[in-house]
Amino acid sequence: MKHTHTISLVLLLVLTPMAVRGDMVTLTDGSRLVGTIERLGDGKLKLVTDFAGTLEIDAAKVAAISTEGKVNVALQSGDRLIGPLAAETGDRSVVQTAIGNIDVPMDSVQAVWPEGAQSPEEIALKEELDAKLGKWSFTGEVGLLNREGNVDRLDAMGRLLLQRKSSEDLLQFYLFGQYGEQNDQRNVAEVIGGILYEHNITDRFYWYVRNQGEYDEFEDIDLRYTLTTGPGYYWIKKETHELKTWAGVGYLHESYRSDIPSRDDAQAEVGVAYFVDLTEWLRFNHTTTWFPTFDSLRDYRLVSDTSFLMPLGTSDMWKFKIGAMYEYDPIPQPGRERLDETYYANLLLELKEK
Repeated sequence: MKHTHTISLVLLLVLTPMAVRGDMVTLTDGSRLVGTIERLGDGKLKLVTDFAGTLEIDAAKVAAISTEGKVNVALQSGDRLIGPLAAETGDRSVVQTAIGNIDVPMDSVQAVWPEGAQSPEEIALKEELDAKLGKWSFTGEVGLLNREGNVDRLDAMGRLLLQRKSSEDLLQFYLFGQYGEQNDQRNVAEVIGGILYEHNITDRFYWYVRNQGEYDEFEDIDLRYTLTTGPGYYWIKKETHELKTWAGVGYLHESYRSDIPSRDDAQAEVGVAYFVDLTEWLRFNHTTTWFPTFDSLRDYRLVSDTSFLMPLGTSDMWKFKIGAMYEYDPIPQPGRERLDETYYANLLLELKEK
C-alpha cells in the first residue's frame, strides 16, 4: 500500500506540470485558465485555449500571469520589459529579465504580447488605418432558367457590384441586367447601371450621391437617367444587422424608344435598406425605394427587392440567393402593365480584400 501511494504521488508530480503547460492566467476569484496569451491591452486580455477557443477577459479581473516563453511587458510608466512572466501570490507577477527578476504589480501593466509579435498599439494603429482606407469587395450573381416543351422559355438575370467601404465613406459601382424569351420571342430586356457614394457626417448621419442610368425595352425606356443627392441615417449599424433610410432630390431624364417626347423633371428619392443575419447561415435583405416627381402625386415609381442569402456548403465565397423584385408605375406607357414582378434564384460569388 505504501508503494502504491508513492507511485501515485510521483505520477501526480510528473503529470501536473504537463496538465498546466502553456501560459496561465490567475483571476481575482482564484480560478486559473491555461492557454496562449495573444495579447493584453485596451482593458482586455485575449487567451487562446484548446477547450474554448479564444477567450476575452476583463483585465481588471486578472490577478497574475505566468508565461512559458518570453513576452513583452509594457508598463504604465512607459518602460518595457522582455522576459517570461512568473505568477506571484496576490496581484503581482515577476518578469524574469536578462538583468534579473523584476516585481511587477498587475495594475501597473499596460500591455502584454508575445516576443516578436506586433504590440497592441501597432495593431490598433493598423486597424485604424485599414478602417480609414477601406477594403474592396466584389459580388457577382447570375440566374438562368431554360424550359422547353409546350412553352419554350429562357430567363437570365445577373448583377455585378464593386464596393469599397471604409469608416468614413462607401463607394459602389453596380450593374444589373435581365433578359427573357418565350417561344423564341424576346419579352424582357433591361439594363441598369450606376454609382453610389456615401460620406459619413457622424457615426449615424451621412449624405449620398447616386448617378444611375437605365434601359428597358418593354417599358419603352431608351434612357432613364437620374442624379440624386441628400441625407441618410443609420438606425441600426452592426456587421450582422443594419437598417438605414435616406431622402434626396435630384434630376430625372427619360427618353423613349417610341415617338413619345422625352421628359425632364425634378425627382425625389426616398428609401429604406435593411438586412439581418437570422442565423449564422441565413441573411434576410430588403430594400424599397420610392421615386416621386413633383408634377403629380400619381407620378412616381416604387421599386423593392427582398431576398434570402445562404452559403453553399462550407465556402465563404459561394452563396445561393432567392428573392423577388417588384417595380410599380401607376402611370405606365401605353400598353404596359403597372406592376413588373421578377422572382429569382441566383448563384452568387463574393470576393473580399483581406
